[in-house]
Amino acid sequence: RISVIAEVLCKNVTASANMRTSQQSINIRALHSRNAAKRVTRSTSTSVRATRRANSMTVYATSDKVQIIKPINGDPFIGMLETPVTSSPDVANFLSNLPAYRTGVAPLLRGVEVGLAHGFFVTGPFIKLGPLRSTDAAELAGCLSGAGLVLILTACLSIYGATAFQRDEVVGLKTLSGRAIAKDPLQSTEGWASFTSGWLVGGLSGVAWSYVLTQVLPYYS
Repeated sequence: RISVIAEVLCKNVTASANMRTSQQSINIRALHSRNAAKRVTRSTSTSVRATRRANSMTVYATSDKVQIIKPINGDPFIGMLETPVTSSPDVANFLSNLPAYRTGVAPLLRGVEVGLAHGFFVTGPFIKLGPLRSTDAAELAGCLSGAGLVLILTACLSIYGATAFQRDEVVGLKTLSGRAIAKDPLQSTEGWASFTSGWLVGGLSGVAWSYVLTQVLPYYS
């Protein structure tokens, strides 16, 4: 009996040892397969990266580009762009000679000049495109419509002046050396009122002159 029991125990020990050995071999094979899969994945990603690097092309600027449109004075916080049109000396001279920017002229005279130009040209569309353009009263109706438009714009200028210049500025403009810069008299309540009066007189005068020309020029006879 003792020999039989010893033989059974030996068989059990041998079977358990064989099972452990087979399990270890299975674990080793699984570990090797995982390592092989990781190596394949790494090699694939490396090849993809190498392919991307080979296909990609880096472009370097040889020189700085000339900026045609840029912020005025190089300051983007001013809110004004500097273009070849706005920075041209011819354009600057033309704008500085307009009545609105001639600070040396009285606001009344500036309003008369602007009103004469607009009152003279505003009657043309009413005469040629108005509802009475095919009648004998086309010139008179067009000029009256132009005069009405001048009156409407006069009311708009008065409303703008009453709302835009309600308070005086406490801080004036000065140069870097401390010299005070004279303010444009047009940018005030009194100056804008004078400009509006000049606009009314000049606009109605331009309309009247346009009507006279429609009655005198041979083209309208």
